[in-house]
Amino acid sequence: TSLAVDQEGTVWLGDGRRLFQYASGQGRDIEPPTADFSALVRQVTTLRRGRIVYGGHSSGLAGESSLAVPYGRDLRVDVAAPLYGTVEPHQYRYKLIGRDDQWTDWTTEASQRYRDLWEGTYRFRVEARNDRGAVSNVGTLTLRILPPWYRTVWAYLLYGIAFVAVAYGYRRYYQIKEANRRARERVRELEREQIVAERLKQANERLREANRLKEDFLATTSHELRTPLTNILGALEVLRGMVTDEQKEFLDVIETNGQRLKRTLNALLDLSMLRSGEKDLELTPTALDECARCVASDLRDDAEEKGLSFRVDTPDTPVQADVDERYLEQIIRNLVENAIKYTHDGHVAISAGRTNGQVYVEVEDTGIGIDDDFLPDLFADFKQESRGRARAYEGNGLGLSLAARLTERMDGTISVETEKGEGSVFTVEFPCSSEMSSKLDEGKEEACLE
Repeated sequence: TSLAVDQEGTVWLGDGRRLFQYASGQGRDIEPPTADFSALVRQVTTLRRGRIVYGGHSSGLAGESSLAVPYGRDLRVDVAAPLYGTVEPHQYRYKLIGRDDQWTDWTTEASQRYRDLWEGTYRFRVEARNDRGAVSNVGTLTLRILPPWYRTVWAYLLYGIAFVAVAYGYRRYYQIKEANRRARERVRELEREQIVAERLKQANERLREANRLKEDFLATTSHELRTPLTNILGALEVLRGMVTDEQKEFLDVIETNGQRLKRTLNALLDLSMLRSGEKDLELTPTALDECARCVASDLRDDAEEKGLSFRVDTPDTPVQADVDERYLEQIIRNLVENAIKYTHDGHVAISAGRTNGQVYVEVEDTGIGIDDDFLPDLFADFKQESRGRARAYEGNGLGLSLAARLTERMDGTISVETEKGEGSVFTVEFPCSSEMSSKLDEGKEEACLE
């Protein structure tokens, strides 16, 4: 505290923040104070540490002060009203717009405390009143409470980035987990497939072994049966010159059934050799028309015995293909024998010719025809349309099967057109013989390629 007296006797007293003047003997001349005075915010301090965060505004009403305070600070606002011509202390009232819009009661307390202020902008207002009832101008201080770091714009941006990162991470985790699950399922499926494949492999090996044993059995049995059967048929020829005519009829029955049995054994042996791949082919230029006429000559009597018309239609020029002549004859014979067996009225016809660079042999009949449901199994081994003990026609079901296999081995095709109750047309086609194509003149070559 400092004290000074000037030459006129005026006493000046100050404490570093305030300055008082006392003019001795001049009290009677002092005019009464006017009501024109202002309430000021002297300072703002924090309650916990007593730190001054605002030191006052010297311009009074000239401007409005603003103060930014971090979140979580409890504040004390000290005010003053610089008017010293009064005896009683001033009274004050306060209002903090944004928290409480109502004025407080008048009090001589020249400070106001605020705790737990939420972030945002507040307007602190204060009024003073002297002992004469004069009210000062309103003092104003704008308080801006800053949000905590975890509620700033940057924090929310960080939260957004973190949320996106977590969502993306979860999504990736779910995708990886799902991929791993599918991979495990795929591994289990592959393991099951591997087990099934191994079992199928073992089953196929057993089936191949069983099929091999069956083929060996068929081949061995056929050989074993065919040898004594050949001797029996040979002995029959010897006996024919030693018996009477009445006894020859019995020999004819024995020979007929012996030949049938021989054909069955030959068919079984051929099937076994075709399945095992042991049947060798000798592909040479062979005249299909000549082979057809040869088979027709052998089987014409069988057709005429049943009262059937039998004809052969072949072109004037040779119809050749690179085939094995023995097996071509067997194919045509099987087709013609079937046509005669399943035809009761009408005719059986054999024809040969060329079409579209191919040569063909065609066997047509007016027999019982084939049901559409049986066509998928028509060329299968041991398959017959009439089955069981009550079947209408005898046979072993190998004729068409052997014909189809032999045709395929010689690069040919076999097809059928049939209608139940009307008859059937079997067609066997082979590529035109290369030797014949080179020897034919230009006109004949064009005829072959039509």
